[in-house]
Amino acid sequence: MTTLRLLGYPVSNYVNICRAALIEKQIDFAFVPTRSSQEPGFLALSPMGKIPVLETPDGPLSETVAILEYLEDAYPAHSLRPTLPFERARARQVINIIQMYIEAQVRLLFPGVFLGGQNSPAVVAGVEAMLGRAVRALGRILAPVPFLFGEGPGQADLFAYYNLDIADRVTRFVYNRSIVEEIGGLGDWSARMQDLSSTYIVMGDFELAFASYLLDHEAAYRQADKSRAKTNA
Repeated sequence: MTTLRLLGYPVSNYVNICRAALIEKQIDFAFVPTRSSQEPGFLALSPMGKIPVLETPDGPLSETVAILEYLEDAYPAHSLRPTLPFERARARQVINIIQMYIEAQVRLLFPGVFLGGQNSPAVVAGVEAMLGRAVRALGRILAPVPFLFGEGPGQADLFAYYNLDIADRVTRFVYNRSIVEEIGGLGDWSARMQDLSSTYIVMGDFELAFASYLLDHEAAYRQADKSRAKTNA
């Protein structure tokens, strides 16, 4: 009997991280397509009104890191965390860098890329500067063996794959640069991530939902633009 329900929208990279983690951990769950909301009923599930939300036997959880930690503690089989404390801390270090200095930065460019708006030259320049620092930082510490912290995919791999995918779409479009290529050493890792069964499921739904999302928002970006960039300052 399914006891977990994941609420979220397939376009969200954070929803997709949680969904992929559930699949990789071989946990039975139901995926319920749901949009973020400020309605009282949804705020009772997610205090910030954001997705993803994981409904558990003990109550709802929001925030991706909290959801992944719950899954590891409540369902220890097929762990997505390194065994050694230092390696576990290094994985969290990678997650934090990607969240704060890459994903949060490219999100500032979403208006002019995905949402039918414009990005000011100051924002475009500021984001590029911070991304440069983050790329150099990750280049110093990422060395897949064959995954980021071992023989199998872990939390850091999922955070990296789904956040770098959306970041790479943005940087190719805005700067004519591939953030994944600039980090370096991720080609074989990326291919291994793409071959995961979870990736086929999650990204298959993403591509379908993303196409509708772009049309609905009259976005300058189109899916074909993943490999074709232009300046959008």
